[in-house]
Amino acid sequence: MKKLAIISLAAFLLIGMSGSLYSETEESETKKAIVTVKYIDAHIAYDTLQKFTSRRGRIHFVRHENKLIIEDTPEVVDKILSILKEIDIKPVNMQFNVELILGTTSPMADLDEMLKSDPVIKELQNLLKYNTFKRVDSTLIKIQNNQISRQRIGREDVNLRLQIRPRYIKEEKVDTFQVDLELRQVLGINNEGKEITNVLIETMLTIKSGERTVVGVSKLDGGNKALILIVSGKVIG
Repeated sequence: MKKLAIISLAAFLLIGMSGSLYSETEESETKKAIVTVKYIDAHIAYDTLQKFTSRRGRIHFVRHENKLIIEDTPEVVDKILSILKEIDIKPVNMQFNVELILGTTSPMADLDEMLKSDPVIKELQNLLKYNTFKRVDSTLIKIQNNQISRQRIGREDVNLRLQIRPRYIKEEKVDTFQVDLELRQVLGINNEGKEITNVLIETMLTIKSGERTVVGVSKLDGGNKALILIVSGKVIG
């Protein structure tokens, strides 16, 4: 009986020691990293990274210092830091030139002489039924990657709104952009004070740096006139 009690006590001590060793091992396997996020908001980084933590891990963000506090196993912390390095990158600054061209089937007295020798316009003359073209407006847009720019374009009496959202695509030989573009005409205001608009051009296109690309054609006045957008872009920093 005394021998049985000694065996039980020894087993109890061994279990206690193994539990203590397990806790120490678990604790020793926890890694903590405090990182200052450079280019994006720490809260945005937190929303992206928290799904990669283990059951024991956690991430906190310090808004006023734009920092992340990451606690998890060494493997998970290293993985999270690697992902953070990929998303916390300096934003690409881009510049786009948007030309608004009016094409018509009837001659216009005030033709834009510069367009006569424009290679893009010459190509349009071969593809479209419009034989004369006039530059209505040209606007320069400076914007960061994946941001949205909204502005007026053209004559005030036509009331056109341009929206552009570019995404930078890094390639080895040439910079490329994927651009969401929308051209709307404001027709008036409804009873609730909201604008009534008509979408003239809505498209997504891929353009290469330095190339002038025809975005779209929107017919006006029964098809005798059309608005044409020509876009070019480049990285500026």
